[in-house]
Amino acid sequence: MTPGVLYLTGALLLLLPVSDRLKYILSFLITAGTLIVTLYLVPGTSFQLDFLTYNLIPFKVDEISKLTGLIFAVGGLASVLYSMTICSRTNLRLLFVFIGSALIVVFSGDFFTLYVFWELMTISSSFLIILASDVTKKMGYYYFLMHVAGSLCLLWGIFLQYSATGSLFLNTIEASISFFSLAIAIKLAFVGFHTWMPLVYSKAPFYVAVVLSIYTTKVGVYVMARLLPGITILAYAGLISALFGIVMALRQNQVRKLLSYSIIIQVGYMMMGISMGTSEGIAGAIFHLVNHILYKTVLFMVAGIVIYTTGKDPVENLGVLGRKLPLISLATWVAFLGIAGVPFFNGFMSKTIMKEAIQDPILTWGLNVMSFGTSLLFLKFIYYAFFKKSNVTLHKKPALSMQLGLGFLTVLMILVGIHPYLLENVTNMNVDIHYFDTKHMVSGMKPFLLSIFIFILFKNFLVKDYERILFVDVYRKMAKVIVAIGYQLSTFHDGKLTRYLLWMTTTLIILLSLLLF
Repeated sequence: MTPGVLYLTGALLLLLPVSDRLKYILSFLITAGTLIVTLYLVPGTSFQLDFLTYNLIPFKVDEISKLTGLIFAVGGLASVLYSMTICSRTNLRLLFVFIGSALIVVFSGDFFTLYVFWELMTISSSFLIILASDVTKKMGYYYFLMHVAGSLCLLWGIFLQYSATGSLFLNTIEASISFFSLAIAIKLAFVGFHTWMPLVYSKAPFYVAVVLSIYTTKVGVYVMARLLPGITILAYAGLISALFGIVMALRQNQVRKLLSYSIIIQVGYMMMGISMGTSEGIAGAIFHLVNHILYKTVLFMVAGIVIYTTGKDPVENLGVLGRKLPLISLATWVAFLGIAGVPFFNGFMSKTIMKEAIQDPILTWGLNVMSFGTSLLFLKFIYYAFFKKSNVTLHKKPALSMQLGLGFLTVLMILVGIHPYLLENVTNMNVDIHYFDTKHMVSGMKPFLLSIFIFILFKNFLVKDYERILFVDVYRKMAKVIVAIGYQLSTFHDGKLTRYLLWMTTTLIILLSLLLF
């Protein structure tokens, strides 16, 4: 049975008029049960189904899907624990639908199942944003339209793939790579298609941002590993996207925007590993997906607790951590050292695999720059949390359920960091690397130590307020142009309309010629 069905069943059960206490018990049983079921799935298991004239595989397990499904189930348990006492029952049902759909996508073996639940992820998450408040309504529509555009690209790619192969089975793409690439690029928040993420993650309810950060881009990474492995040009694209993420993250003065842009950097790592096309590269990318979910979810949870306890989101409010929330502070340090790739912390493991898998000198240089940039921008996070004087007041204490979700993930981070072979043992995805030899440990420490040195030298520049520097949202500009053109067309008579269309066509041809040649 696909584990995601348990979450969809839970969403239906939450329609019943049960007490809050029963709601909490039910939520815990479903999330914990899903984790247990996923843990005991056997690679090689599958289920086929005849639907109309098509042969479908709605459930298929291998090493990659099991590990991805396992971390999705872990994220589901932690995020539901974190959210269930502070969100409404309607939002909890939507969270269950969203998480369940993501799990079904991971274990899908055909394009039909993949597409249906890819779309259900978009619909449920859009409602989570739109229903939050009047402030988030427009952002929810924007998020929905961006992801619907991606879904249409995915659908068109599936049509072309089926026409070329006559099969709906989920295999490496043989036709219409461009449409699949566009669909995945939007889900990954690839540079140029990223505008929805900092906008939504910074304004949506903090517990919604926690859940979105676990699944949205990671489903894109997983589907890329399934459909588009070994396309070398995408490794360079991932590097460009990551470098953009570093620059933008360093400019942010709002915690969740900083975290949003840092996701773009980490997705760049995963794109580079998948694009190698080797078993070591793909394993490194999937292990990094696991580690990224652990430490980035913890950091989003920390940001949520800061917002919950202070009522505000600027990085200056992180000062509440060091003084008044010692356990939350410990989790922050573990996540920071993990994302920096320091030995004996979880990010070190997957970054080491990718350094071994990637032999291209430009990409190797890029990995080092990305590690350095990641450490540098999170030193800004740590500086505000623990070293800068702050007058932030604590209005209320974090809920116990929030601390339980955060603590659960922190313990897992520590375990993976100390025993990096743990993830390999769970799925039999073995990588022949001795993580704690001198070479790898020195390689892991270099970017981190350099970032500390640079941060101390240029601290005043790095913590400067860059929030007023504008970033043009090209999609909103395009929408305004299209609306204006539509209005003009509606007012023209036939002769004037013909001349206007001729002028527009000529201009478009000239612009395309300049771009292509």
